Amino acid sequence: MKKLVFSIIILTFSFSCFSQSSFFDNYVYQSWSEFGGLSGTTANDIYQTRDGYIDIGTYEGLVKFDGVEFTTLNRISNKEYDFVSARTIIQDSRGDIWVGSNDEGLHRISDAGNKTYKMENGLPNNSVRALCEDTIGNIWVGTASGVVYITPDGKLINPQFGAGTTANGVIASNLFCDDHGRIWLTTSNENGLFLCEDGVFKPREEFEKYSTYFATAIYQDHKGTFWVGLGDKGIATMRNNKVTLLKTDTLLDHTPTCTILEDDNDVIWFGTEHGLVVYANNKFEEYKGAPELTDSNINRIIQDREDNIWFATDRNGIGKMTHGKFIMHRLGKTVNSIVEAPDGKIWAATDKGLLCYENDEPVENTLTRYTKDLRVRHVEATTDGKILVSCYTKPAQLIYNGKTIKSWDSGNGLAGNKVRVAIETDKDEYYVGTTTGLSIIHKDGSIVSLKQNTGDLDTEYVMAIYKDTHGIVWVGTDGGGIFLLKNEKVFSHLTSADGIAGNVIFKINQDANGNFWVCTGSGITRIKDFDTTRISRLECNTINSENGIGTNSIFQIMFDASNDAWITNNHGLASLSMTEIEELFEGKRQSLTTKYYNRNDGLDSDGATSTARAIIDSMGRLWIPLVDGIAVYDPQKIRKSTILPLVQIETITIDSVTHQNTGELIVLKPGTKRIDIKYTGISFDAPERLTFSHMLTGFDKDYTIPSSERVVSYTNLAPGKHSFLVYAINGNGLQSNNDEMMFFYQKPYIWQRPIFWVVLFSLLAGTGIAYFLIREHRIKMENIRLEALVQARTVDLEIEKDKSDKLLRSILPDKIADKLKETTGDKSFGEDFENVTLLFSDIVGFTKVSSGHNAKEIVKALNNLFTRFDERAKDMGVEKIKTIGDAYMAACGVPEANENHARIMIEFAKGMLKDLAEYNETADIKFQIRIGLNCGPVTAGVIGTHKFIYDVWGNTVNVASRMETAANPDGIRITEDLKEHLSDQKDLKFSEPIECQVKGKGKMKTYDVL
Repeated sequence: MKKLVFSIIILTFSFSCFSQSSFFDNYVYQSWSEFGGLSGTTANDIYQTRDGYIDIGTYEGLVKFDGVEFTTLNRISNKEYDFVSARTIIQDSRGDIWVGSNDEGLHRISDAGNKTYKMENGLPNNSVRALCEDTIGNIWVGTASGVVYITPDGKLINPQFGAGTTANGVIASNLFCDDHGRIWLTTSNENGLFLCEDGVFKPREEFEKYSTYFATAIYQDHKGTFWVGLGDKGIATMRNNKVTLLKTDTLLDHTPTCTILEDDNDVIWFGTEHGLVVYANNKFEEYKGAPELTDSNINRIIQDREDNIWFATDRNGIGKMTHGKFIMHRLGKTVNSIVEAPDGKIWAATDKGLLCYENDEPVENTLTRYTKDLRVRHVEATTDGKILVSCYTKPAQLIYNGKTIKSWDSGNGLAGNKVRVAIETDKDEYYVGTTTGLSIIHKDGSIVSLKQNTGDLDTEYVMAIYKDTHGIVWVGTDGGGIFLLKNEKVFSHLTSADGIAGNVIFKINQDANGNFWVCTGSGITRIKDFDTTRISRLECNTINSENGIGTNSIFQIMFDASNDAWITNNHGLASLSMTEIEELFEGKRQSLTTKYYNRNDGLDSDGATSTARAIIDSMGRLWIPLVDGIAVYDPQKIRKSTILPLVQIETITIDSVTHQNTGELIVLKPGTKRIDIKYTGISFDAPERLTFSHMLTGFDKDYTIPSSERVVSYTNLAPGKHSFLVYAINGNGLQSNNDEMMFFYQKPYIWQRPIFWVVLFSLLAGTGIAYFLIREHRIKMENIRLEALVQARTVDLEIEKDKSDKLLRSILPDKIADKLKETTGDKSFGEDFENVTLLFSDIVGFTKVSSGHNAKEIVKALNNLFTRFDERAKDMGVEKIKTIGDAYMAACGVPEANENHARIMIEFAKGMLKDLAEYNETADIKFQIRIGLNCGPVTAGVIGTHKFIYDVWGNTVNVASRMETAANPDGIRITEDLKEHLSDQKDLKFSEPIECQVKGKGKMKTYDVL
């Protein structure tokens, strides 16, 4: 597949009425060869299939063209096609495409399955030279060794040849089916024109008078006349069995004709071995335009569905002729301004003098001769028919009254000799703008000039002058904005600060509603109609590149009778819908549909200059000044095509694997990440102007905004069926009749299937019911507990409502916090617990270990370690009592009794050692700890009035503290009471009794937990 960067890569030509015969005035020629994406320079055949594509037969294969991109089909690109070359192409009435190859037989491309016919299947020869279908669906095949036809049911039948002709010696060159269903055959042999009647090919006796001839082409026009190419003998017609050899005075008279076509406008086109000839308006005309066509061997001519004429040529690829929308007056010099005089004459100011057109034909007169070779920047016609001519050198400003010419320059009072613009403001009163100021020429001949040094104009380079419907003269300058004059005095100065788009003013005018339009270097500004002598505030709306017109510098805007606006700018000529402009100003849309005209439309030019002034004449035609001539466009006469564009979905790429669109449902496997859909539009008038809008059901909510993109990507589609729809819009705004559709089914994972959730829900429901039935009582009790717990924690959830409660619970057990909340007055209270296990831990040699570290590092290390202890305590139901320096105190069995307190605290102590080991693996400050535990009765309670603390007291506490002192580093020491409490815990291991001196107790038996 070969991609065109732009639809015109190869040379494009259009030829004006001064360099081409009249028939080709309004045609634009465009060609493509291998340099433009076509595979090879030789096109053997060309055909438009029903799907809109242009199919091209080349030696590299069958090439499909959508106006932008070429796609080559052959056995190398796709194994479904059993051919390399394509010599001749047709599509039959059933929609099947038949391709005759150079030496590989005949190939049928069909939705029902492709098939190849070769000599072993009954073809006379594998080199297929011609194809046609008759009125009953037979496919006639002309080869290098005879002719066969294939019936609709697939049988191959060999027609007979009359006496004197050997079938296998026939080298077919053309096959043609006439209005009566008869088959005509031309061959490369001498006297090779045959008509098949009653199953037998017989030579035509009407041509025997030419003794020896070579028949090269045959065609029947709509009147029933046959046109026959007789090689270098010329072209002949045959009607009622009478043959006439024509004298055309063109290359047809001596050049073999290869192909003949009558188009829908009754024009007959002849493709010869050395160029093109047409028969139109009862005369033959030879094409002498584009060199790619003038001397080409034209193998085939066709007309597409949009009336474009296509050519298949040797060496120069393919070409297309399109009806141009513009009549070009190619002058070879820059045209600066155009005006229509009251008498209907068109005057054009150029860099080499003034031109005059009468009835669209150039005429000479006194003024055109006088201004010859003068650089004329502007021309204006007064209401009484005088012509104002503004020159860029002496004689500066001219006025012509039809008889005499009068001039002004700096020598008799004009502000300067470089005159940009001049208008008549009142009878015989003229405003003249120069590059060095504004001059006002009075009826009596006196001149008043306004310049910088007179204090009247801040910027004296005048570019535009306009007198509005209120009698105010607007003077646009180069960089200084607009000066408003009344009674020859400046009374107001408008700049970008007042709302106009910019201060470089190209043109100023008013529309039919009196609104002002100011064209600047920064956009177009519309100013609502107002009288500047009474209203100073402007109501402005601006259009610039952000609104879709492609540029900010707008040279001129005009309005035609079809409610369209026309602009010239550095991109060329474009039209805008006034309806869309109003919608833009009303905020109903963000951008405009801007239609630019180019060579494809017949506007074969580099465009207009920034100073150029175009007009719409009294007949509604646009006259556009260009750097190399004049273009004329008649909106009323230009026939807008009513042919709707076609749209085709070509391929879908699923996770980097590309598949052709077959029209069948596409199933995407689960986990498909990305799909890319490639589509195209078929409209050969201006394929580069096609836009597309698309929607994927289940993904997009609506059709997208039209764009020129031809590929769309989607990712992570939801499981289920999806439909992708796309339609095309051509340059005339016509939308394709039917959306092209592609259907997807995204297969789900098992858990994305509804049945999965049904089964899962059923299982869960069944399990829940069973569990409910088995443990109904326990669930009821649990619900009661949960309800109490929810009520207890409601306060926690209402953080913003009761922050003090949150703070209290963060430092006290919930039970104690609740009790404190319920207690009024003195908050202190105590409570006895019969059996509680207490734990003390301390960091070994903390003072020595922490020396050399700053406070921040020490606090960080302790916080890291103790946080681990806190988390473990929370998980195991242990109550942290407090930390004192590097000591950590915890208990189990307070404030809620717990019969497993001893075992829990032993596991907690072991867990603390694990936490310490994990901490030391990455810690900068490494620690060892001693842990001591004891169990027994304690008293617990809250002390304090402002800073509450929950603490425990009693002998059990003191002994637990002594156990920590007696413990070995990274060891756990417990009392004999605690060991006896754990006697039923067979999985716990203890050391032999260790006697140690305990302050206030004397010697006690203690144990290490192993």
